[in-house]
Amino acid sequence: KAGYDKLLSEVPKYKLITPSVISERLRVNVSLARRAVKELMAKGLIRQVSAHGSQCIYTRATNT
Repeated sequence: KAGYDKLLSEVPKYKLITPSVISERLRVNVSLARRAVKELMAKGLIRQVSAHGSQCIYTRATNT
């Protein structure tokens, strides 16, 4: 529960968001981080910048 709250509050403020960055900073598995990224995308808190192979890069959602 605490980790989920931290995910929702801190991760959308990161400039660079990848599953590996989330797993490193929040100390969760990369598979969990991938699920978190999908959820944050669905909520509109982050947006995708680049997708190449298995590595996707996201950033915080701005009004642009």
